[in-house]
Amino acid sequence: MRPRNAFLLALGAAVALGYFVAGAALYRTSIDLVSAAFPAGAWIQAAADALGVPYPRPIAGPFWTFAGVLGAGTLGFWLVRRSVRRQVVATDPGRRGVLTGAAAGAATALVATAGAGGIAALRAFGGLGNEGRGWAPTFSEVFGGDVEKTSPNPKDSWKGSTVQDHRMLGRTGWKVSDIVIGGGRVEGEKGADIVRLALDRGVNYVDTSPDYSGTGSENAVGQALQGRRDQVFLATKFCTARGHLGARATVDEHKRVVEESLFRLKTDYVDLVHQHSCDEIDRITSETMHEAFDRLKQEGKVRFLGFSSHTPNLTQVAEAAIADGRFDVMMLAYHHGIWPGLAEVIGRARREQDMGIVAMKTLKGAKHHGLAGFREHADAYSQAALRWVLSNRDVSAAIISFFEFQHVDEYLHASGGRATDRDLALLEEYDRQILGSYCAPHCGACLDTCPESLPIHDVLRHRMYFEDYGNEKEAMRLYGALDRNAEVCASCSAPCLGSCPVGIPIQDRMAESHRLLTLG
Repeated sequence: MRPRNAFLLALGAAVALGYFVAGAALYRTSIDLVSAAFPAGAWIQAAADALGVPYPRPIAGPFWTFAGVLGAGTLGFWLVRRSVRRQVVATDPGRRGVLTGAAAGAATALVATAGAGGIAALRAFGGLGNEGRGWAPTFSEVFGGDVEKTSPNPKDSWKGSTVQDHRMLGRTGWKVSDIVIGGGRVEGEKGADIVRLALDRGVNYVDTSPDYSGTGSENAVGQALQGRRDQVFLATKFCTARGHLGARATVDEHKRVVEESLFRLKTDYVDLVHQHSCDEIDRITSETMHEAFDRLKQEGKVRFLGFSSHTPNLTQVAEAAIADGRFDVMMLAYHHGIWPGLAEVIGRARREQDMGIVAMKTLKGAKHHGLAGFREHADAYSQAALRWVLSNRDVSAAIISFFEFQHVDEYLHASGGRATDRDLALLEEYDRQILGSYCAPHCGACLDTCPESLPIHDVLRHRMYFEDYGNEKEAMRLYGALDRNAEVCASCSAPCLGSCPVGIPIQDRMAESHRLLTLG
C-alpha cells in the first residue's frame, strides 16, 4: 500500500473509531452508567479496582473513550510507518533502519488521534448522528452555570416557612407537598438535621439515591426518617454508589441495589424506585428491570415505578414511557425556558396515564454572571423559579436540593404560590441578559426554515463559548470547522424570522456571530 493510501485509510479508521467507539462511550459515560453497561465493563472495573486506580466513578466508559482515541493514533502510526518502510526497502533493500517511517507514522498518529477525539466530542457533546441532541447544551442548561441557589440576603419574613399546598402524585394516590427534598447534597449529621427540619415544616416527600454523596445521602435520610417513616413518601433509584444500572443488568442486580438501599435507609420498603438518568429507550423497556420491580413489589419492598431524565433525549424517553404505560411517576428536568413543548408532554402523561410529575433541575442551569441586579424584581431567584414550575398544575411537585438550613425557609416560602408579576420580571430579565447566546437545547425549531441548511444552533453555541465562557480560540476554531457558516445569511431572505420560540432574532445574530467568530 502506498503511504498516501495508508494515510487516508488511517483517517478513515480514526473517524470510525472516534464515532463508534470513543464517541459512543463518551456519550454513555455522561449518562453515568455503571461499568457493566459497557463492553467487558465488569472486567475493566475489576482490573482497575485490583490495580488501585484512584477513580471514583465507573471506569469502563472513560477506558473505551481513551481506547478509541488512542487506538486511532496507534493504528495510524502502524499503517503509515509500515507503508513507508516497505516503499523504502523496495527502492533501497539495504536500508532497514528501525526509525524508517517513524516520523511519518508519528505525524499520522497525531492527526488520527486529534481526528478521533474531535469526532468523539462532536458525537457526545455536539449531537453528531443524533439530530443535534448532544450533551453540550444539556450540561450548560441543566447542570452548568452559577445560578443562585442560596439568597445572600435572606429575609425575616421567610423564617418559619411551611408547606402551603399538597398535590396528588398521579395514580399513586399520595398527596405530596408541592416542594420536596432532593437529597443530592444531603450527607452526615447536618444533612439529617436539614431533612428533619424540612419534615417538621410539612415536606412529606424525600428523593435520594445510592450515588448521591457516595451513599451518604441514603444514610443521612435513613437516619432522619427514624420514627416517622410512615409519614413520608420515599424515593430512590436503581443505582449503585458508582452509577446507574444499564439496560442489560440482570434481575438479581436490580433487586440487589434496591435491597442495599433499604439497608442504608433503615426501612423495609421505599415508595418509589426510579430508572434514573434515562437517555436510552432500551432502559425504559428493559424487561429485567420490570421483572425485578414486579418481584420487589410482590415482596413489599417497593410500591411504585418511575423514571427520571435530564439528558439530550429527554422528550423521546418521556414519550416512550407514556406509551409503555407501566410507569407511575416521571421526574424530568423542567424550568422556565427549557425544552419547548415539554409542558405538552407533561400534560399528556397526566391525561393519558395519570402519571405523577416531579419537576427537577428547577433552578435554570444556564450560565449567568450577574444575578445581583435581579433582586430589585423579586425576593429570591430560587422562589421565582420554583413558583414558575408550580404554576403548571400538571406538575405534582418541584424537587430541589436542600443542603443548607436556610433552604428550608427560602424554598418553602415559595410553597403554595404561582409566579407573580415580580417573579416573571425576574425571569424575563434573566432571559433578556442571555438572549442571543441562549439557544434552548434540543429545540431545532428554526433549522427546517433555513434554505441554506445552516446549523443555526451550532453557530449560537460557538458564539456562547466566545462571549460567555471566554474560550475565544476554541469558539473560532469550531466555527471555522463548520461545513456552512453564517456568511450565507447576508444574501438570504430570512425565512427563519419568527421561528425561534424564545424570540432570538436569528438573521441579526447570525451576521453578528459571523463577524465575531471570523478572523479579519
